[in-house]
Amino acid sequence: MTNPVPFRLNDANALRLLREIAADSARVVLLTHAKQRMRQRQITLAQVLDVMRKGRMAEPATVDIHGNWKLTVRGSSCGQEISVAGAIDMNHEPGKRVFVITVFGGD
Repeated sequence: MTNPVPFRLNDANALRLLREIAADSARVVLLTHAKQRMRQRQITLAQVLDVMRKGRMAEPATVDIHGNWKLTVRGSSCGQEISVAGAIDMNHEPGKRVFVITVFGGD
């Protein structure tokens, strides 16, 4: 068995991988901070998933200090403009899950 070749880091590949992961909500991990912000801003999990599945890149994807791809996507869900900042896990199970770091609404 050969090792798979990882995606080259660019916005298109990061967005494609995020959408693939978000298609299965069990692969989306909400961090405590994200849950707090969702409650505070009255944003539902369904809205977060919708933005992750259909949103557009809000800023360029980068690699964080843990080696994960960090990105922010923005989109409209239920008439509300929402941004979701997350990190695609590239360590334990590369490309298998995404950590939602924070969620915020449009201005």
